[in-house]
Amino acid sequence: MAVRDEIREQRQKLKGQGFKAHWDYFWEYYKIHTIVAVVAVILVVTFVRDIVNRKPYALYSMFVNNQGMETQVFLQDGFAQYAGIDTNAENVLVDTASNYIGSSIDQTTVATSEKIMALIAASELDVFVTDSGTAYHYASQETFMDLRDVYTKEELDAMSDKLFYVDQAYADYLASDEYTDYLTNGKFDPNNKYAVMADKYNNTFQYDEMDPSEMDDPIPVGIKLDGSTALSECGAYPDLTPVAAIVINTERIDRSKQFIEYLMQ
Repeated sequence: MAVRDEIREQRQKLKGQGFKAHWDYFWEYYKIHTIVAVVAVILVVTFVRDIVNRKPYALYSMFVNNQGMETQVFLQDGFAQYAGIDTNAENVLVDTASNYIGSSIDQTTVATSEKIMALIAASELDVFVTDSGTAYHYASQETFMDLRDVYTKEELDAMSDKLFYVDQAYADYLASDEYTDYLTNGKFDPNNKYAVMADKYNNTFQYDEMDPSEMDDPIPVGIKLDGSTALSECGAYPDLTPVAAIVINTERIDRSKQFIEYLMQ
């Protein structure tokens, strides 16, 4: 049997088997490729600023699952003009090259995950923009700032219809020993709604967005950008509701807020 036929047969067997089975398959067949990809990402993150640009960042934003062909240049130029940034002295980077598809644990998705981790570890990433499903995935991993620490109550009230929430109780479950045990043996408590939610995601890769009133501990972590003129003009997320969030350890909070303000126009 040819290698490609074997892989096709294995993928057929994996249908409906859930996250762990997909992950085990991926790691067996793509481990070496993944290590190479991770090393490449780390090299890019390490050297792109010091060797290529040699300028400090005014802003580093990542647009994951972007669909626009000209999004990067359009938004970099548009925001620099909006914020009055001298691009000869500071660099505005809107990174649109990464994709994350939860239902496909492949080299692209893993490389995107590793890139995000590397950027956050280096305190380089400021604003994260993506579709609501991917936003909820990363919000559940406590990747984003609580917007109550960024905006005043009056500011949040003014955009209350745009706020994107995560349930802190769900994030706590994902960080628990109970969830770790579930990943090992596949068993969960059907009476624990967070365990049910996690199992559903691991099998369908879909989140059911909850109203904050249904959450035990709702945390505003993002701002919905439906109606954004800039994103509409560059075609970044057609037919989707993109979400912008501020990364938890950004060192450029004021500039991050300004970029989101630009996107909300």
